[in-house]
Amino acid sequence: MNLDIEIFLADEWHRAANLFVHEPALGYRGPVTLDYDPQYFLDHASIDYSQGHPARDIRALSVRLPVDLASRYTQKWPPFLLDLIPQGHARRQLALAMGLEENSRAADLPLLLRASGNTIGNIRIAQAEQEERQRLASSTPVGVTWGEMLERSERFMEVFDRFMMIASGSSGLQGEWPKVAMTQSADGLYYPDPIVADDQAMDHVIVKLLRSDKATDRDILRLEGLYSSIAAQIGLNVKKAGTYAPGVLIVPRFDRKIVNGRTIRFGQESIVSALGVSEFGYVGTHESYIEVIKSVSTDPDADVIEYVLRDIANLAMGNTDNHGRNTAIEKYTDGTVRLAPVFDFAPMRLADETIVRSTRWECMKSRGGDTLPNWQVVCDAVYPNDKDRAGKLLASLVAFGERLNEVPKLVASETRDIEPSISRALSRFDEIRKSLTVNLPTLVKR
Repeated sequence: MNLDIEIFLADEWHRAANLFVHEPALGYRGPVTLDYDPQYFLDHASIDYSQGHPARDIRALSVRLPVDLASRYTQKWPPFLLDLIPQGHARRQLALAMGLEENSRAADLPLLLRASGNTIGNIRIAQAEQEERQRLASSTPVGVTWGEMLERSERFMEVFDRFMMIASGSSGLQGEWPKVAMTQSADGLYYPDPIVADDQAMDHVIVKLLRSDKATDRDILRLEGLYSSIAAQIGLNVKKAGTYAPGVLIVPRFDRKIVNGRTIRFGQESIVSALGVSEFGYVGTHESYIEVIKSVSTDPDADVIEYVLRDIANLAMGNTDNHGRNTAIEKYTDGTVRLAPVFDFAPMRLADETIVRSTRWECMKSRGGDTLPNWQVVCDAVYPNDKDRAGKLLASLVAFGERLNEVPKLVASETRDIEPSISRALSRFDEIRKSLTVNLPTLVKR
């Protein structure tokens, strides 16, 4: 099967590449051939290529796939496609609706085509977009207000249930919590994302609902909204805090931006894809992800610091769900590539199913594990041959420890009615915060 892959640049979609799927029944574990379109290469990347700088930024399908004229045959699908395949709640619901076996690899291609017509980021599959147009053609657009989304009104829930299945901007959202991508149109109402034309878009959000009626899940969703606000206040990169109401969280999208009535799409790629891994459930190390950041970021020192600070925040605030697809690379229209803003930052320690940290510090394996990292060791592992950078990183961690002192006060003012949950979420907070102060004397001596 031939698929045409398009990339959004300079206000329009461009045919960028062709993907031939040799054995569709094998899903992402089957061989493919990927070729950039020659005209796309000439128009958007040939000059850079001739100067010895192949385009790996927003113009490329992946930071690992520079725009060139090479024909790439691989035994598995390229990793960036796995970012587009529905997983979790969306995969289960779509597979059921489409009569597919959820865990069958033969379901991967049909699910990809259902989800990749209007995706997170700036990549889509042309055939998927065409199929989506046909699905939506018979549907009457129904808009809802901001208040209706927060109230989970009957009209909004009808829109949610219906378009979560047929609108690719929603079906492609990964994770265990039901989500729908909504876009505000010029009339002030919010519609499922693919319905609103770019020149009519005013705002882009993701609406996240409870995955169950359990009290723990209610607390997790509520605290995710609060955590995004706290993350911004302690200096982490957050585009904008989410808005919470009972049973719903509205999250601003950071892969879209409205500029003078134009919709700008930024590229987004999971750090697992940027590492070059074509597999789900991959368990990586912090060190391997940091090496990716060093190699692709326009400002690697700043992004490495941000990455390590996020791990500290996860440890201190009980977010154990730190797998690689919860961290992404963002590609901007000015050609820069940076660590994407924080997302899915929530106290998953509260989850009934006991979610454990999957991404760990390799350098701590022989030192008792990374439950309580020695941050001096971590900094030396991040920059093994650069004492100055290791020292600057450690200084940033120590300063972050000071900012963490504000967290209990910020949390307490909003969570008195769920004190047992927040106490459990922050059960290791003091221990982690104190671990950042013991290295200060060492830092000064360096």
